[in-house]
Amino acid sequence: MEIITAILGPMMGGMISLFVYVNKKNGQFMTKEFDRIHNTLNKVDEKIDDLRVNVAENYVTNDQLTQHITSEESWHLRFSEDMTQTRDECTATRVIVDRMWIDFQNQGKF
Repeated sequence: MEIITAILGPMMGGMISLFVYVNKKNGQFMTKEFDRIHNTLNKVDEKIDDLRVNVAENYVTNDQLTQHITSEESWHLRFSEDMTQTRDECTATRVIVDRMWIDFQNQGKF
């Protein structure tokens, strides 16, 4: 029994130490990679901001930008009106179907 303990004790200690070491290295690697991804995303974000400003400054006139914004606003208003009309039609259809269902249930009960 003492021989088994003398052999298994250091082996178990070594396995636990190896497990802790591997987890620590994995944690450090993951932290380093997440930092790298974060920095890369920040660089991409800065490039996109620079590109957006560059395009707005060099390739679009103020009149074109104003026209685009106005057309977008009008599109959103038309879309909102269409959605309101669709909602009203759905409500009206639901009222008709409810009345038909009530009539069907009351059929012959008058």
